[in-house]
Amino acid sequence: MTDNPFDRLRATLQYLLDCEGDGWQLAHYTVLLGLQKMDSNNVVTNTTWMISPLEQPDYVTDGLVRAAEDMRANADIEDD
Repeated sequence: MTDNPFDRLRATLQYLLDCEGDGWQLAHYTVLLGLQKMDSNNVVTNTTWMISPLEQPDYVTDGLVRAAEDMRANADIEDD
């Protein structure tokens, strides 16, 4: 196994796809995370973090984020 975290992330994402069993292969990716941190005063700070492969062109990353926004906007989501 490689020590490159991007290679590990790619392998993990491909593994998730493989578990679905529908034959898709990972081409490009951008991962968005919601993070929380609590300090010594019990104050919680929230932030987001985005990671993409260093060699991935910005236009690919931008396109993936835009596609996710479109998917989210058109999703049939019920708020309870």
